[in-house]
Amino acid sequence: MKLLTINVHAWMEEQQEEKLERLAQTIAEKKYDVIALQEVNQEISAPRISRELKADNYGLLLVKRLKELVGDVYSYFWSNSHIGYSRYDEGIALLTKLPVYEVDSFYCSQHQTVDSILSRKVLGVTLSYKGQLIDVYSCHINLPDCDGEDQLENVRTIVERSQTERLKILMGDFNTDAISDKKSYEAIKDLGLYDSYELTADKDSGITAEKAIDGWTGHAQGKRLDYIFLNQERSILSSRVIFNGNNKLPISDHYGVEIIVDL
Repeated sequence: MKLLTINVHAWMEEQQEEKLERLAQTIAEKKYDVIALQEVNQEISAPRISRELKADNYGLLLVKRLKELVGDVYSYFWSNSHIGYSRYDEGIALLTKLPVYEVDSFYCSQHQTVDSILSRKVLGVTLSYKGQLIDVYSCHINLPDCDGEDQLENVRTIVERSQTERLKILMGDFNTDAISDKKSYEAIKDLGLYDSYELTADKDSGITAEKAIDGWTGHAQGKRLDYIFLNQERSILSSRVIFNGNNKLPISDHYGVEIIVDL
C-alpha cells in the first residue's frame, strides 16, 4: 500500500497554483492509495458550497484536478480544525482510492473551539485493503512544549480512539523533531507506535523541514517533523522524503513523506 503525507501550508505559498498542480501531477503519477494532508485551508469569506466546504478549499480543488488527470478515483474527506492566520478555516484532509467504511472526525486536544490555534482536529477513516480493515488518521499535533496542551495526551487520544485490534496508521505533522528532541520523539513511540522510517533500510535522511518555518522560529537546522506511525510492526519496503528539491520540487514549507508498506 502506497501512502503520502504532507503539510501543504495551503494558500500561504508563493506560486500556489503551480505547486497545487505539482502535487496533483505527482499523485496521478505515483498512484498513492491514501494521502494525508494538513493545513488544508479555505478562506473564511469564500462562498460556501456545502455545509463545511467553501469554493476555494485547497483539497477540493486538488480533487477536481485529479479527476481531470485520472478520472473519478479519489474520495475526499476534510474537517475544519481552527482559524488559521486570521483568515482561513484551517483543516485536515484525507484522499483515498480505497473503499471507506467509516469516517471519524474528532478533537485530540483539550482546546476544542475554532478560535484557538491549540485546537487540533484529527480526521480518521476506516478503509478496506485486500480484505482487511485499517484505521488511517491525518494528524497535525501541537508542539511538545505547548503551553496549555499535553502533546502526549493528544497523541494518546488518537491511539486509543478505536478499541479494535486492527492496524492503525497515524500520518502527518507531529511537530516533534526526532533529531534535536529525541526525548519527545521516543515518548510518542512509547505510546505503542512504530515509526515507519525506522522499519526500513531503504530510506533517505528523513528531513522534512530545512529552515525556520512557522512554529519553528530560530530552528534553521534540518528537522524530521513529519511521520507515518503504525501501531503494529509491519514490513516497510521503502520510505522517502518527497517535494524536497531532490525528489520533486518543493510545494510547501514542509516536505512530504511517502512509504510503501507490505500488507
